[in-house]
Amino acid sequence: MDSITQFSLGAVIGIAISPKKTPKVAIISGLLASLPDLDVLINYSNNLDSTINHRGFSHSLFFLTLVSPLLALILFKFFNYIDYFRWWLITFLALTTHAILDSFTIYGTSLFLPFSDEKIMIGSVFIIDPIYTLPLLASFLYLVVRKKPWLIQGKSFNTMALAFSHIYLLFGVIVQQMLTPAGYAFATPTPFNTYLWRVVKVEDSNISEYFVDIFGNQKTAISVKNQQSLGEINLESVSKYAKFSSNFYNLEVDDNRLILQDLRMGNIKNPMFSFVIAEKIDNQWKQVEPYRHTIKVDVGAMFGG
Repeated sequence: MDSITQFSLGAVIGIAISPKKTPKVAIISGLLASLPDLDVLINYSNNLDSTINHRGFSHSLFFLTLVSPLLALILFKFFNYIDYFRWWLITFLALTTHAILDSFTIYGTSLFLPFSDEKIMIGSVFIIDPIYTLPLLASFLYLVVRKKPWLIQGKSFNTMALAFSHIYLLFGVIVQQMLTPAGYAFATPTPFNTYLWRVVKVEDSNISEYFVDIFGNQKTAISVKNQQSLGEINLESVSKYAKFSSNFYNLEVDDNRLILQDLRMGNIKNPMFSFVIAEKIDNQWKQVEPYRHTIKVDVGAMFGG
């Protein structure tokens, strides 16, 4: 999910657990929840490896569990008005809920490293969804402005916000199961909502895409030729990305370049992630260091327009 969402979730966790419900505690908890995304600062050898390795070890539940006691000890040393156990619980939940929430998007998250390098990609929520985020953010901002938790008729709005956001998350999973067709396919929400969904189905000869609302009304069906067999040209890059994307990728030859396209984000004709992995020189394919293939993203098509 986006940084504001992750910070907000961490902040409300801090508010919920800490006996002292102060803006400082909420901010610290929000910053803790933001730590796993520092992996974007790691410099990999090429664009494709950077994409694949994002949400790697820094999102591993095993790794986050290991570092939680140490981070909690540091916090307890400087802010000992909260006992060590509470700091540990805040730290553990702020870090691990970040990784778990990321796994609900379509990108893929390495929750189980080092025991498994499988990327978990439920895909039932878009990376930015205001309906999920705004209640959490509102609880945090109220505390910062008013210096006290928000109470509605004596009930904690912070608790209500946590409950609502995660019921909404569950709602997305249920809708996804209803809309995903049989076969090798996925359904994922279009940007900023769970009303309109994008469905992609991979078959032997073609890859199809259509948009459907929660009532089952379909529109804007398109298809492209399935060219995964071109992977023999550059097996190493393709095999790595195939595993990362759970085989939801396609290949295209454009101007003597072999383009690897991720089917999960954007749309099948204008994917958000696209890489040049080989070039034809003297009528022979040569591997190249993968680099991003710049395309014009059709924003309307992302919403089924």
